[in-house]
Amino acid sequence: MTVKWPFILTFGSCGWDRIFYKNSDGTKEFVYEEEGRKNSHQALAAKRAGAKSILVSFVGDDEIGSKCLESLKSCGIETQYVNVVRGKETEINIQYIDRETKDYTLERGPAELSQNYDASMVQEYKDLILKADFVILVSKQPKDFLTEMINFCYNHKIPTSLTISHKKFDIKNSEDFDTLKKCTVIAGNTEEGELLTGLCEPDEMLKILPNLVITKGAEGVWFSDETGKVCHEMAVKTDNVVETNGAGDTFIGNLVVFMSEKQNSVKENIKKAMCASSLEIQKMGVLSAIPEREQTEALYESYYNLNNFKQS
Repeated sequence: MTVKWPFILTFGSCGWDRIFYKNSDGTKEFVYEEEGRKNSHQALAAKRAGAKSILVSFVGDDEIGSKCLESLKSCGIETQYVNVVRGKETEINIQYIDRETKDYTLERGPAELSQNYDASMVQEYKDLILKADFVILVSKQPKDFLTEMINFCYNHKIPTSLTISHKKFDIKNSEDFDTLKKCTVIAGNTEEGELLTGLCEPDEMLKILPNLVITKGAEGVWFSDETGKVCHEMAVKTDNVVETNGAGDTFIGNLVVFMSEKQNSVKENIKKAMCASSLEIQKMGVLSAIPEREQTEALYESYYNLNNFKQS
């Protein structure tokens, strides 16, 4: 039987990340650099989870833009829809890894190219969108683009994922709230969830927006199941955390693929996506650390079968 893999279409920025360790005395130590943005990471995670994955993005006509394109191509991401904008610089961000916790902090660079997305792109890419099994978005993009895209996808029964990174929508505004409710998944960590909802506790956030999926590192994921019940699933335990950069993007990229396949419950899809994140944080870097589908499936089978055995 021929397997039909889902088609995941991602709209999001490309850019360059420079990663440093930040020492307790305030000194910095360079670790690595590579192409790295939420959406390009999610597009790559979707590809390695088995999907056909296309990224629509913008880079500048500079050296960093060329390096981004080369990096994406080397990972197998189609770049025919990554537009080169003349006279613009590609975004560079600096990230600092805490040696103890392995968490990172972000120092954002200018993000002019993120503003190149506008509502007219929905019609420009209409044919591509209508073929998609899932569309991935990020709230860094302009509000008019996001609103038009979410409404278009909703009206054509195309699922959407919106990653929270900037507060573009106000849930106290009825029009904004209606737009957010049309998303299939709104994803973010607890800080991003608080940015969107003004609430601190994941349980309370999901009472307002049941389509939220809130991640909290080792404490796991909060989500709503098929009945609307708020659920909490503990993270997959690992003793080999190298860095956490890219964990959330790996989770989302895998989750939308599993959801598109419509094979398992929400809970099982969440658990599989957490396995992918667990594998990603055990390596330095993101592009080389995002796991292939076979690795995720193997961990899922071994980890949950073992834990079910221990509990029986």
